[in-house]
Amino acid sequence: MSSYAQDVKNELARIFGEEIETLQAEFAALLFCGTKIFEGRLEFSTTNAAVARKVISLTKKFFPSVKPEVAALRRKKLNKDLIYVVRIFLTGEVQNFLEQIDAPELLKRSRFKVAWLRGAFLAKGTVNRPEAQYLLQIVSRSIETAQFVQKILAALEFNAGLYQRKKNFIVWLREADAICDFLGMIGATNAVERFEVARNLKEVRLQVNRQVNMDTSALNRAADASQRQIADIKILLARNYPVTKKIREAMELRLANPSCTISELAEKISLSKAGMWSRFKKIQHLAKKFRK
Repeated sequence: MSSYAQDVKNELARIFGEEIETLQAEFAALLFCGTKIFEGRLEFSTTNAAVARKVISLTKKFFPSVKPEVAALRRKKLNKDLIYVVRIFLTGEVQNFLEQIDAPELLKRSRFKVAWLRGAFLAKGTVNRPEAQYLLQIVSRSIETAQFVQKILAALEFNAGLYQRKKNFIVWLREADAICDFLGMIGATNAVERFEVARNLKEVRLQVNRQVNMDTSALNRAADASQRQIADIKILLARNYPVTKKIREAMELRLANPSCTISELAEKISLSKAGMWSRFKKIQHLAKKFRK
């Protein structure tokens, strides 16, 4: 079964904008964030087959004379998923394209920024399933790339954090609304719908758990109070201590209803809660004398 992050990437990998500039921005981010140079060629690696296919399609579109090579490797550790490696030889047209990646005009418009972020997420992004802790990350091997991603997010009014983990630099979003807005912005509409449903269910569960905890705590307090009151009553009964008619009524009521709260006892004899508390305070005061 695929993860939530894989489902998001599968959805995004099917997006092919009509504008050539938009595709160019996305492809630039895929190469910029997801490739490394090795023996005269670019190597793009991913565990998502749909992302690999998109890189191949865009390579054929922007580099018609370049034939990309594809390899599927099996991981030796962890979950042993397949890793898809797309190799692109560094021909003249590829190098010319790479030299234009940092051109400021590429990111002048918001839709180009969005396309660039979509490519960055496809290349090195991940997002937790919404049932778990909210977290979206884009990983980079260089601080410059991470800062560039953070800068674009800031331009689109996202307050993204940045930290270093071992040799990688990670840009992250932690707020549920920010993650939802980001996924919707880059085109993962189905993923957003699933996120919202899961988030609503999660919030309902939290509210129910809070209420249950409050009710349990109240019951525990009532049970403890009942045990103390019964102990006081038994002290007075053991010594045959004379009490008023109202106090006797409260004593008999408590012994007959050990699990009831003060409010429930008061209701049985049409008395206020404060009045019932007053009677048990009197019982406690009398029993305290014998305890001493």
